[in-house]
Amino acid sequence: MLKKGLAVIYDPHNLYQFVWYYCNKGKQKKWDALCLPNGYKGEYMHSFCEDANIFEKIYKDDTDFSALPSVKKFKLFLQMVLYFVIGRRASLCRKILKKYVDLCDYNELVVIADVGIVSGACVALGKEMDVVILEDGINDYGERLSIIPKSKWKSSYAWQGFFLSIMGYCSPGWFKLKTDKHCIKYCSQPSKMQYRNYKEIRLLYSDEGTDHRLLDQIIRRIYHAINNYDFNSINAVIMTRPLDDLVVDIEKYVQRLNAYVSDKYKTVLLKKHPRELSSYDFGSSTMVIEVDNALPAEALFPYLKGKDILIVTTSSILIYFESYNLHGKIIVFDGMYEENVNSNVAGRALSTEEVKEFLEKFCGNRCELIHI
Repeated sequence: MLKKGLAVIYDPHNLYQFVWYYCNKGKQKKWDALCLPNGYKGEYMHSFCEDANIFEKIYKDDTDFSALPSVKKFKLFLQMVLYFVIGRRASLCRKILKKYVDLCDYNELVVIADVGIVSGACVALGKEMDVVILEDGINDYGERLSIIPKSKWKSSYAWQGFFLSIMGYCSPGWFKLKTDKHCIKYCSQPSKMQYRNYKEIRLLYSDEGTDHRLLDQIIRRIYHAINNYDFNSINAVIMTRPLDDLVVDIEKYVQRLNAYVSDKYKTVLLKKHPRELSSYDFGSSTMVIEVDNALPAEALFPYLKGKDILIVTTSSILIYFESYNLHGKIIVFDGMYEENVNSNVAGRALSTEEVKEFLEKFCGNRCELIHI
């Protein structure tokens, strides 16, 4: 019997990448999807997978390993240690996956990363079947650690990631994972990858071999709103981030952005970060079309050539500009870096020099800095 492929889907970004992979390499094979929670999101992705109309079966589950009670986490960890010690790690990984699907149906697995329990279990089976790891954003371009840095000795998350990676199950915290060497990795900028412990590294969103017509058809089925956007009438696209990650008093920065946009553009597409709570008011002379949070930024990129793309501070989506031949403007708020340094907030703002280094590394001359 001809075996199928299984795509593990967590979020819209993940699904978009898989749809591209399907149109590039996978359309000759039948596929199933396994939809799982991802942090604050749930297993709702199954409805998007249904609309894609490329999956025979769609499985869903609301088990989030990161949210399990401590007792259950500890029990699972002890199992992992035992199976590792007796040399049966792959057996436990098959057991984990059997809770969701029958692995006998598949000869290929596609995941977004190697950092989660389920995804890591797939990666650990790379000796037995084809395993593809897609791109998980800017984290893919950093170094992978083999030891815990002194600055993280008090972090229980770092210690969990260290031991899980040493045993070859998964890599929370981005440690080196020996099972990666059996997998094919896709990324948007292969030459920039520092960690290269893969069987092969391929270009994500490559034009070569991609059925763009089919890709457009599928994406329009999944994200119906795209069909309603008149991209010809749009002057600019604005992509934000949660400013309260960076500073306590966000209002003055919101007002600056409001003034900048209202002064320059008549029709804008507003793509807010999924965690963005700020309200923007660009004035009565600027028409705003707000994009649903479920639509990933990459899904808009094929339609944005020649448009002004405004990115509020740096974002991981900038790594895709080269693949889509896009140019952008990076909004840098004067005084935000200094305020961030003196604030007790979760995120770290980049200095102007750090922003320039980021752009030089990933964007070349595709972006300009706009200070407001």
